[in-house]
Amino acid sequence: MEISPKALQPILMKKLLLAICMLAVSCTGNHTSKHASTPKAKPTLLDSIFLAEGFDTTITYTDPVCLQYKGKPLLTIGGNVKQFDTTFSYRYDPNGKYDRYFPIIKDYLSLDDYYDVTLSTGSILGALYFSADKQGRIFRLDCQWIIDAELADTSGMEIMNFLTTKYFPCLPPDFKGRKTFELTHKNYIEKFWLRPSENSSISGWMLDYSVVLAKKEGL
Repeated sequence: MEISPKALQPILMKKLLLAICMLAVSCTGNHTSKHASTPKAKPTLLDSIFLAEGFDTTITYTDPVCLQYKGKPLLTIGGNVKQFDTTFSYRYDPNGKYDRYFPIIKDYLSLDDYYDVTLSTGSILGALYFSADKQGRIFRLDCQWIIDAELADTSGMEIMNFLTTKYFPCLPPDFKGRKTFELTHKNYIEKFWLRPSENSSISGWMLDYSVVLAKKEGL
């Protein structure tokens, strides 16, 4: 039985619509598949450095460090170098930890007179090392003091008085005996280590102080 052209029209229309629908679904599926397989952007050099140091740009570090400068905390991790007290002296350190990555990272050194003390039986000399990115955000702090004096008797009392009242009010009263101390914050730890000098030309002691950032779990 022959099918008239008029009767064929609805059938052809249905087939055409079905083909269009199938084509549309196929295109959508291909688009989704391509989108899902798009590789993530590779981490930059700065990202890798931040990851190694534990610096998280997605959070705000609210706790200032214990280290004081003229009666106030010297800095807050993530804070800008422009926020330093205007009298605080520091300079670019060409031999710093990240000197190879300048200008992505800038290393700084401070030998500010505030961190030097003349004792009745010796001296305390401090050096501060810190790093910041191009935006000026500070993400690393390490310091060291050379204590050219003995910890015994009145000399030791004088040293501890300067360390606990002028520089680190967070240190416990028994720090001289303990020699080590850690102060834990939400996103970082401040570490202190009082040790005999390893340099034969320097008598006395060394105080190492560093800020260790908390790394994300699994890293």
